[in-house]
Amino acid sequence: MANPEHIEVLDTLDKASVVAYRLGIVMFSIASVWYCLIGIVELSWGELPLGFHFDPSILFCIATALSAANLHVYDKKIRSVIMYSGWLGIVLFVALAESEATWIAYGFVFVAFSGIALKESFCFNVFGLKLVPLLLMAVTFSMVFTYWLVVYGLLAFVAIIFVYLSIRKSRMPLHFDIGNKSNYQI
Repeated sequence: MANPEHIEVLDTLDKASVVAYRLGIVMFSIASVWYCLIGIVELSWGELPLGFHFDPSILFCIATALSAANLHVYDKKIRSVIMYSGWLGIVLFVALAESEATWIAYGFVFVAFSGIALKESFCFNVFGLKLVPLLLMAVTFSMVFTYWLVVYGLLAFVAIIFVYLSIRKSRMPLHFDIGNKSNYQI
């Protein structure tokens, strides 16, 4: 996790894992924006033609895989909860692909990114991140009850926060994400 005072020497794998983790955060931002855009267009004009419809769940799965596989958190239990909820979300996206219950898959992915948001807010004090778990919980419940305008509005707010996080992370040295390697529980 973050320890900006400590400058850890990073090997190639460390650098690649930090870049992949940050790319996952960027992709989550893009997936959230895309989900909102597709949803608002479909609410306004009806279903898009097949050639114009790209399911944002694919982007959510890629974002989750990148961030969950490359998560840098000292505490093994916290790291496991975040990682396994993300992986479970990906599995559920595959299992529930054509189901009305995809909100369950989104819920687990949102648990993973809620954990990531809390981790980032704890480490780097980025504005708005402490709200993300509540917002994503509200998005999930709104999906259950099909309050789509609420889903799109809240998810758009989450997307703005994650875009801001992505910009902030792009300006940080890579070693900020790793912290002190000797503090990790294996």
